[in-house]
Amino acid sequence: MKIDPSNAVLLVIDMQENFRNAIHEFDKVAQSIIFLEKSLKELGVPIIGTEQVPRNLGGTLKEIEVYYDIKFPKRSFDALREGKVEEYLLGLGRKQVLLSGIETHICVMQTALSALSYGFNVYLIYDATESAFMEDKEVALNSLSKEEVKIVTSEFAIYSMIGSSDHPSFRKIVQLVKEYRKKR
Repeated sequence: MKIDPSNAVLLVIDMQENFRNAIHEFDKVAQSIIFLEKSLKELGVPIIGTEQVPRNLGGTLKEIEVYYDIKFPKRSFDALREGKVEEYLLGLGRKQVLLSGIETHICVMQTALSALSYGFNVYLIYDATESAFMEDKEVALNSLSKEEVKIVTSEFAIYSMIGSSDHPSFRKIVQLVKEYRKKR
């Protein structure tokens, strides 16, 4: 289950402002994603964002979008069905995809299944994904875990990447963890 920062990429699905009032614990999910993004930037992991029909549904939260390396609009629920997302992700040559965003049982789940079909190792970040209703999220997680998607938390992912307190970014990561825990 070890995640290698030189082989990983974070995909943030549809964290758009217009979903704030529709998604269970939206602000908590946003804080988890921001923690992930700050930590992954420290570790040199690329971050890709998507927006579901932004012309109609608005843009990504600015505090999340600021960490993106690249962002793609999409119409398909499965982000990899969008040619540019698929092409960019495959072009990175990395084999581990960390997934976050909304909604777990729709766009995140369809993207996870698609990523598996491409041969990626898929890690769904539990505290960085959500649905409007908890039941939908829990059913999706149960289904995905049976399909070999690894369900992890943001801290699990980050500590897996650094491996030990000897890692050059350990002190910075610990500081980010402390900040994150205060906001949870």
